[in-house]
Amino acid sequence: MFLKFSLLYLHRVKLRFMTQKDIIVEHAMKMFVAQGIKAVRMDDIAQELSISKRTLYELFGDKEELLYQSMLLYAQQNKSRRTRQIAELNDPLEIMLLSLRDMIEGAPTVSRMHRNMKRFYPRVVEKLRCDDVYEKQNLKKWLNYCVAKGYMTETSDCDFVVNIISQSVQGIMLPETFEARNSLELLSAMSYSLIIFIRGLCTVEGIEVFDRCYRCYFGNIPAPNTL
Repeated sequence: MFLKFSLLYLHRVKLRFMTQKDIIVEHAMKMFVAQGIKAVRMDDIAQELSISKRTLYELFGDKEELLYQSMLLYAQQNKSRRTRQIAELNDPLEIMLLSLRDMIEGAPTVSRMHRNMKRFYPRVVEKLRCDDVYEKQNLKKWLNYCVAKGYMTETSDCDFVVNIISQSVQGIMLPETFEARNSLELLSAMSYSLIIFIRGLCTVEGIEVFDRCYRCYFGNIPAPNTL
């Protein structure tokens, strides 16, 4: 009961410091994620928030801009969540694998939204590419730490590894290259392909740490041949 009251209190405090635009973006983001980008109309958002559609257009101009602001918030919340998850971790390989696990868990939702944006709002996809740059830089940082700690071979080309991982993820998430029957199959394919590749870069010491982290963070995801 106390926890429920505390969360409600914190939510009310948060709302006091949010502008009307912030509140609209947060609600719209939740609707886009839950219901689908194409399915959610400006009328639906206005009705959900009990405001006029005119207010939405005055603040954002069109649905494309509201979608863009919503996806920026979605990406920022994902980054914040990962930052909290790794806050108490010190091992670079464990941090990298936990971050990848978080990214993989969100893959079905991200894949669905990306396909719809690419089809109906391609300009939003282009504007969001800077977020991909951030993710690549972050992954490269932890790869370099792993090499420095002796977990990965010194011959590992971190730029090449980052590009391979990025292209593998994008390839699996695109239906024209890999058509998953369901979310679990998508999770399994991403986990299996990334894990095999990254483990192959590890030294003997790195493999020990990798296998321990794998059992902890990926142990409940079935292999593709078991689905």
